[in-house]
Amino acid sequence: MSGPKKKSVYAVGSSSLADEMKNSLKFEEDDEVRRNSGKFTSVSGQNVHSVNFAISGSNNEGKSASAEEAMTPAELNIKGSEYHATLDFEEALSFFDKAIASSPDNGRLHCHRAAALIGLMRFSEAIKEFEEAIRLAPTYFQAHESLGTLLLSLGQVKNARKHLCFQGHKRDQVTLQKLQKLQAVAEHINKCTDARRLEDWTTVLKEAEAATNSGALMSSQLLACQAEAHLKLHQLEEARVCMDGAMLCDPSAAAYKSKIFGILTEAYIYFVLSQIHITFERFSKIVREPIMNICRYGEAYVAIERAARVDPQNAEVIRLLKKMKLVGKAHTPGINLFRAGRYAEACSAYDKELTLDSSNSILYCDRAACWSKLGEWEKSLADSNQALFIQPDYTKALSRRAISNLKLERWADAVRDYKSLRQEHPDDRDIADFLSHARVELKKSCREGKVELVSDLEKFRAAIACGVSVVLFKEISNEQCSEMSSVVDTLCTKYYSSVRFLKVDVELSPEIAASEGITKVPTVTIHKKGSMTTQLDRSRTLELESMIENAIFVVY
Repeated sequence: MSGPKKKSVYAVGSSSLADEMKNSLKFEEDDEVRRNSGKFTSVSGQNVHSVNFAISGSNNEGKSASAEEAMTPAELNIKGSEYHATLDFEEALSFFDKAIASSPDNGRLHCHRAAALIGLMRFSEAIKEFEEAIRLAPTYFQAHESLGTLLLSLGQVKNARKHLCFQGHKRDQVTLQKLQKLQAVAEHINKCTDARRLEDWTTVLKEAEAATNSGALMSSQLLACQAEAHLKLHQLEEARVCMDGAMLCDPSAAAYKSKIFGILTEAYIYFVLSQIHITFERFSKIVREPIMNICRYGEAYVAIERAARVDPQNAEVIRLLKKMKLVGKAHTPGINLFRAGRYAEACSAYDKELTLDSSNSILYCDRAACWSKLGEWEKSLADSNQALFIQPDYTKALSRRAISNLKLERWADAVRDYKSLRQEHPDDRDIADFLSHARVELKKSCREGKVELVSDLEKFRAAIACGVSVVLFKEISNEQCSEMSSVVDTLCTKYYSSVRFLKVDVELSPEIAASEGITKVPTVTIHKKGSMTTQLDRSRTLELESMIENAIFVVY
């Protein structure tokens, strides 16, 4: 019965758990076998067991099988225990199976079989074996402790505590250490639950990892939780790895009939799996893999349907199921309207789709295309930025943002975007031409000393973050603003090489004025490295020029 040893694929967690089971169970031997232990040869390395009684010196498989049949349950148990010690779990399981077939009411044998199943990551079966051992011997404390250890590793705090705190069992140092682990896991899960309620995904990830490392080494629900947190933090590869780990264990196992975050654990795992598939379905669209798109969406729908069957009363699960049904029905109107040249209607269609799926980078990118067709370049820029916030490596969204910056004559931003596109597509002639055009215009604007009009708060903050900046806050219809604007234009032609000159229309961009505490116009502010140093509300060229020179040459 020799062959290659089968070891757990769940590297650290499963082997650690198997070692803990081995130490916990100690694989007790019958007194009779202990007295006659000289009759058996131990298993070590790749050596196959041999039996010295009844058959002498024969390696014939038939005779070996006969020897095994002649062994008592206690003798089979010893052989299984020896194979377990060498991490050959399948061979160990084979001997425990034979022992149980001869002595089905022996609770200790069921515990030993459970230990082999744990090594093979067959946790659902292992739990049943421990439960059977307890049924056969309700006061068998070692079965309770071993089951509690397994449940702790699976993150099942409440059930684990019931067995580790088994009434009548005197708590030794090992049990106390496990109870300390149990308490640590429980505390981290509670913190994780609070953070998830607040959508603080960084803390969710931190506490889920801490709970795993504290003792819940094989917890699928905590791995699924880590996957969800990575997903919300736009860390797609990490999310996929964690989800793969979560699915290595059977989510429908008996151990999972509990709740996490108010969702039945099995349902939660498939709830997260559905979100993973949805996200990678979008990513497949971005990289133009249409067949994968269909597969991923189908897998996502199957996963959320299964979650809904397991926990049909949970609001989160049902909400995602309804959303997927609606998105599935409303997935094409925007595209069809765009193709028909009905761009305003297409924008409205995308508005509706985004109410159903507000984290879909593709919808934002497609709506940006509609805005560009309508000449709404500010709106196109905003949607492109949102798409890139959700999916930073979305090349099409970057392309949309680049052309929007070009049309808005934001030459520095256009150069930045086209340089990034050029790195990804070095042979694309159109990108090279756009980059060249943006560079020429950027240099020309510097030579001409052109004042930039800023309307976006984020762009404003970025513009004043470095060096010296002069900002005119104005209104178009205000005569005094026109006078101050002429002063700023004149100074821009003189100091453009050292100072960045900006104009803000407070009627179009009240949020920028509010952020700087501007209450009247015209007002000129001077900033150095993002901080306001001076404020002027009079159109005096010499006074403003003196302030600009002071800002340039004085070190703060």
